[in-house]
Amino acid sequence: MAAFIPKKLSIPENLGNKLRQARLFKNLKIEAVAKKLNIRQEYLIALEEEQYDKLPNGLYGKNFLKEYVLFLGLNPKEFLEFWRQENETETTANPFQQKIIKKSQFLIFPKIIKNILISLAILICFLYLFFYFKKIVLPPTLVVTQPAKNLVTKENSLLITGQTEKEAEVKINGELVLNNHNGLFSQTVNLKRGLNSLVIKSKKKYSREEIVTRQILVE
Repeated sequence: MAAFIPKKLSIPENLGNKLRQARLFKNLKIEAVAKKLNIRQEYLIALEEEQYDKLPNGLYGKNFLKEYVLFLGLNPKEFLEFWRQENETETTANPFQQKIIKKSQFLIFPKIIKNILISLAILICFLYLFFYFKKIVLPPTLVVTQPAKNLVTKENSLLITGQTEKEAEVKINGELVLNNHNGLFSQTVNLKRGLNSLVIKSKKKYSREEIVTRQILVE
């Protein structure tokens, strides 16, 4: 009985065809190899088609070749020598230069943009809180439409009307005005002969008071 002789792979001289025939000999699809090695499919195709300009510069393309060769069970020394001969113009002074630039584009710049967006969001939140609390603590608007300043009258009572903010409460000489509706208020007060001082105050829950005074002289 004749001894079993394993089939030898016929390999052409150029680098790309050696890789392609080794893969086909093992009945492997390039998509499966790319997934297995975690190397982009276009890089493996570039190696097989000897389109080295599509590979990353420096050691990265060389390392992709080495991983591919080892995966196919070929001699890496022979292939790396082919790589050296066919890529004599490869820059050796700084082999990582192009990859670092690409990495900075995809990692550093998005990180800077992310930090800027976060800073802007924090600034907007602080500005919102600042104006929100300022609005809370500021005294409400208070306009007294009646009586006029320094009024002289012979009546012993007087209608006081005005407007403030709808959530504010109004007090006249310390007495709460009950008929305050949507900021409009009116209240009749009794007067005594002589000089009467009216103190009208408006205040929201957490705000400071807004105060308007009127001097009424009853003859």
